[in-house]
Amino acid sequence: MRLSVVLLLMSSLLLGCSNSANKDDKPNELLPLNKQVLAQKRWRATVGSGLGKVYRVMPPAIDSSSVYASDYRGRVFAFDKDSGKQRWRKSLRMALAAGVSARGDQVLVASLDGDIVALNKSTGEINWQVNVTSEILAPPQTNGPVVVVQTNDGKLLGLDSKDGKTLWTYSTQLPVLTLRGTAAPQVLGPNVVAGFANGKIAALSAVDGTLYWERRVARPQGRSDIERVVDIDGTPIVDGSTIYTTSYNGTLSALSPRGQILWSQPTSSHNSPLVIDGTVFVTSAEGRVEAFDARTGRFLWENIALFGRKLSAPQNLSGFLVTADYQGYVHIFDPEVGVVLERIRIDRKGIRSPMVADGTHLYVLGNDGKLASIAVYLGVLQATPTKPEKDS
Repeated sequence: MRLSVVLLLMSSLLLGCSNSANKDDKPNELLPLNKQVLAQKRWRATVGSGLGKVYRVMPPAIDSSSVYASDYRGRVFAFDKDSGKQRWRKSLRMALAAGVSARGDQVLVASLDGDIVALNKSTGEINWQVNVTSEILAPPQTNGPVVVVQTNDGKLLGLDSKDGKTLWTYSTQLPVLTLRGTAAPQVLGPNVVAGFANGKIAALSAVDGTLYWERRVARPQGRSDIERVVDIDGTPIVDGSTIYTTSYNGTLSALSPRGQILWSQPTSSHNSPLVIDGTVFVTSAEGRVEAFDARTGRFLWENIALFGRKLSAPQNLSGFLVTADYQGYVHIFDPEVGVVLERIRIDRKGIRSPMVADGTHLYVLGNDGKLASIAVYLGVLQATPTKPEKDS
């Protein structure tokens, strides 16, 4: 038990320095660029104490009118999407490391001690709270009737969204050494798709936890435990009828609804992939931004300008590809050719949590608790290249 915990902590440190191909490689410096679009902050707000000093990934969540976010001390916030004005704040007095999710009339959070809390969306008051005894590093997800929680020890739990009562449990065996992180399950109507630290992806019934299929998408290779880490830490993405998933030291894979592997490409990533208009995008562990044909898996392009910069998961902002880095810059790409069009800085302490978007606006939570809404505008050209900001 203790050995497993120590190895998990070791692996989190390894992950923090493994985003370049070699430990001697230095992150690429940002070069001046000619802006071809304009990114602007619509508003900024502060989310408590942010993510803290320990490695945490805590994505915000959005609905039609609000943005929800939490800090590591257990404070949960709701902000107006258009103005950034705070609507409510709730202090839960518990250690959080998973971010939030929001659907229906509830905001869901989970703690390192296994507490799962459902808050009223309108007021922030607690609807119910239960404890499942396992550490939780991914935000709970729901289809309305059922809340699905993935724990760091390889379990999936289905809870009644009315009171938190456990409806079903699914367990899988994990290797001794894993990255410190957990993919959030993808809940699609009555179905759940989840990735695990053993390199497997599974599809289950959200109603009763019945296993439909389980498929290995990454196989451990190498002699050491570190070399054999094949975690799926990015949430599997479903586009149309195809499931796309990444794994660390593994592959980008496309699967059919029945779990058949349609194609795979070798790439190492602990972030979720992204699909835009028939193209799959990946930010690799080394800092490459890569594009593949979603139907065939054919390699399209890569950009190594951000090599070693510890990139966040890719996101879609008004049809543009965006990612963020360890210095707090959001980078905007042309998704067709991979050229960087613009960048904007949000948080000097960096950005590692996945960003969220509603189509026309991007919502970004920095490591220091800076929350910002960003919009991008077309047709803005500059003759003079813009230079990156200098760290103070």
